[in-house]
Amino acid sequence: MAYTSLYRRYRPDNFNDVIGQDHVVRTLVNQIKSGNIGHAYLFTGTRGTGKTSVAKIFSRAVNCLHPVDGSPCGKCEVCMELALSGNFDVLEIDAASNNSVDQIRELTDKINFPPTSGKYKVYIIDEVHMLSKSAHNALLKTLEEPPEHAIFILATTEVHAIPATILSRCMRFDFRLVPLNKIADRLRFIFDDNGVKYTDQAVRMIASAGQGSVRDALSIADMCVSYCSGDITYEGVLEVLGTSDPLKLVALAEDILSGNVDGALNKIAAMCDMGKSMSVLASDLAALFRNALYVKHCASAAELLALPTELNEALRAVAAKHSTDRLLAAMRRMTEMEGEFRYSTQHRILLEAAVIAAATEPRGEEPSSVRELNEKIALLAKRINALPKQGFEPKPAKADAGQAWMKVASDLERKGLGMLVFATSEAQRTEREDALVLTLGSEAAIKLLSVPENRRALGEAVEAHFGKPLVIEENRKIDDDSVIPFLKDMFGKSLEVK
Repeated sequence: MAYTSLYRRYRPDNFNDVIGQDHVVRTLVNQIKSGNIGHAYLFTGTRGTGKTSVAKIFSRAVNCLHPVDGSPCGKCEVCMELALSGNFDVLEIDAASNNSVDQIRELTDKINFPPTSGKYKVYIIDEVHMLSKSAHNALLKTLEEPPEHAIFILATTEVHAIPATILSRCMRFDFRLVPLNKIADRLRFIFDDNGVKYTDQAVRMIASAGQGSVRDALSIADMCVSYCSGDITYEGVLEVLGTSDPLKLVALAEDILSGNVDGALNKIAAMCDMGKSMSVLASDLAALFRNALYVKHCASAAELLALPTELNEALRAVAAKHSTDRLLAAMRRMTEMEGEFRYSTQHRILLEAAVIAAATEPRGEEPSSVRELNEKIALLAKRINALPKQGFEPKPAKADAGQAWMKVASDLERKGLGMLVFATSEAQRTEREDALVLTLGSEAAIKLLSVPENRRALGEAVEAHFGKPLVIEENRKIDDDSVIPFLKDMFGKSLEVK
């Protein structure tokens, strides 16, 4: 008998066996229990998350004579009929190879034929985004108003490619990536069921390599079972995946972060001689730098990343030694490689160049242009401060002078002289024993207060609230001619004086 792969042998046949999609299962089970069955469903999500499996379970459950907690019983007459390969009440159509308008029209022409054994005739259209535009249009009317006995289940990994007219006619369910722990538990169950020995680290590595896809994880597990002859080890999984020993990767990452170009290039050469893929190595390094950032900033990193204790401690040492900016820069260098590998055959050269760039990147220093500009600004400030001070040193005003001036401003506002308030808001106020001195430096303010009516109104308001007369003085600013030579000396011909 031909060997059946693990993901086919352990495909769930009832809702209780579906993992990681509780939000979908619960809704569908409730619909089956209440009898509120829709006519069109859209299942979308990453590959290997259970879309087709759930569609098949649902198609049998809606027809089952005695469903158990919403799942098909598998024992009734209808369930037995639907299990036969020649049954036509559940039709699974691959839209990738049946995507023409004629094939969809043929389907819609036959949709009025009633089911032979069950209550519903279910059409599962996989990879529905592959249908042509005319095929989508041909499906529209039937999808909107199908016969009472017809149910459509559309499955896709690219929901953005489906026309909005199709989406609006379906009840949408988004299938999520399955958590690592759930995949690991499923792998342990399967290994135990088949009498396969394994280590916990090996199981977690396989689950992590699945990247949220149960089918991918089971395919990797299939290879590991064969490669390790029924005794799956961590080292064996690394060999099957073609990835590097994580601790050796940590040593390479440490060389890159500390600027040890010689050590980094020697380690890359050794891995290359062992047949390691440079694109996989770059991806592994990017993931390692990302994990180091997790360890550095996330208190629950050990649980989230599910790394072996030894590797977690090694990453913690790297994260403590290097700054966040340094780790981020190295990670970006490695992630940028993905696009470059796609258009080049010189993967080793590209990776070595990226590693050298990451290792020799300045550590926490300002770019030279910014540093030079800051130095010039500091020198300019120093020279301006060294210029002879003109005018006078103001005496500190009384603590309540600010409140009194606010009352002055309020009086002027009520008289419609808001421009006076604005013009004098930045003037220097000095309260002497015999007068309030207002020192003006703005040409606009001086010109405004040269008008007798404005001067008189301001003087009356000051005398009313300060109890002393107003004295207005003009304070000349630093001569522009004495500053411009310094500016030109600093910034050269790029300075434009207006």
